[in-house]
Amino acid sequence: MADVLNRRTFNALLGGTLGSSLMPNLAFAQTPRKGGRVRVAMAQQSTNDTFDSARFSNANDYIRGSAVFNTLTRLDPAGMPKPELALSWEANAAATEWRFKIRPDVVFSDGQPLKIEDVVYSIMRHAGENTASSAKPLVSNIQSVRKEGNDQLVVTLLGADVEIPILFGLLQFAIVKEGTTDFSKPLGTGPFVMAAFQPGIRTILKRNERFWQEGKPYLDEIEMISITDLNARVSALLSGDIDMAADVRGPGIGQIEANPSTKLFTTESTRYAGFQFDVARAPGSNQDLGLAITYLFNRQKIVDLVLQGHGTVANDHPIGKMSPYYNKDLPQREFDLDKAKFHLKKSAIGTTPVELSVSDGVVYSVDIAQLLQREAARAGLDLKLRREPSESYWTAVAGKRPYFATNFFARPSPNLLLDVTWKTGSQWNYSHYSSARLDELIGLARATLDLQKRTAMYHEMQTILHGSGALSMPVFMSYIDGVSRRVQGLVPNQLGNFSAFRFADQIWLA
Repeated sequence: MADVLNRRTFNALLGGTLGSSLMPNLAFAQTPRKGGRVRVAMAQQSTNDTFDSARFSNANDYIRGSAVFNTLTRLDPAGMPKPELALSWEANAAATEWRFKIRPDVVFSDGQPLKIEDVVYSIMRHAGENTASSAKPLVSNIQSVRKEGNDQLVVTLLGADVEIPILFGLLQFAIVKEGTTDFSKPLGTGPFVMAAFQPGIRTILKRNERFWQEGKPYLDEIEMISITDLNARVSALLSGDIDMAADVRGPGIGQIEANPSTKLFTTESTRYAGFQFDVARAPGSNQDLGLAITYLFNRQKIVDLVLQGHGTVANDHPIGKMSPYYNKDLPQREFDLDKAKFHLKKSAIGTTPVELSVSDGVVYSVDIAQLLQREAARAGLDLKLRREPSESYWTAVAGKRPYFATNFFARPSPNLLLDVTWKTGSQWNYSHYSSARLDELIGLARATLDLQKRTAMYHEMQTILHGSGALSMPVFMSYIDGVSRRVQGLVPNQLGNFSAFRFADQIWLA
């Protein structure tokens, strides 16, 4: 082992968290042009829209945030961290202390220089007792963050963590000014500044003339609006009223492909469509009921008919085949009516109806649930579907109802996803699931430098969730967005829509 882990050894250690097969061809045929305005229509709508990165939870927040703020690192299509506000980084041999060299001559949009103290604050604010941050569990292993000299940041950990540079590429770790608590007038170092903001309705972003990347951004202005109705969103793109439409599906896919002015922007991903029980109460506490449902999905049929081929089969856990940590020895669960009936009988659910909450705000949940309902009837399960409003789904339904649909974006590493979605007590553990062994493995995997041992831990984690009954996850969904052919510069990145949400400094208009 070398005395330090620099960028090269760090990347080799992880082996490419998402797999090199996802690396796109980064060559562009056209020279970027400056100027112009792009209108983006999102599928989600929430009055909780925010510029506070501690509260980011949906694509709207991530796009808005990445336009105004920067992070220390930026995750490429293979999930590897690249320099952004940090020029370089290295760790001691035990991966318990990390040093980041911060880029000089960066200023906030008000002209004030970026200081190391701003970076320290931006990381540690998530650990504050009064901070409601989804990143709080992700900083629990950080003992201290301090300034060293005029350009270095030293992060000392309680235990080893080989993924710290990846962690600091998450948009929750956007760099803000020291002491910032009011995000109604956000100040960042990113390519755009906020010009207008009406949560759940509209955001206008204008070029940051002080942006540190020479020649960028290319656009003058970005306008974000929410059009939750799919048909209306597609129609707006086809008519030229908008330039980018997030999450298109169904007949809209063919309409966009057939229109000479528009095209699909498709990104293979492990974003998942799942159905989760609250296992802390009935009926979700009945493990056999959950297991019965996992056998009622014809997964390939869902990929073919619902996703129109834009997805892959999943195996009731969130790690996909493209990951080096995928457990190929875990049998792929298939549609099996006999096994479903076996577990239903053990569950003793009988004729008691089971209500499943779905919503247009949870992509594909309605379509997949309707197929599930049909097969459930064949097995003797009375599954009722309850269609919930999109705008309040993630605050009033997910984690609140007994049984509900969920989508989760892919994360750059399985650990970052599992830590915030399945660890006991984490904010997005909507199932209120608790496994001491899973909690232990999440911590151990993060601290284990040996790739073979770490892989074995992830295999066990997949086995635990696969057999939990808390989660049924039939498919992974590709991102399918529609864009005007004038929009250039988008690069697929499986972490989210439109180049993992971070297109603001990439795109231009032809």
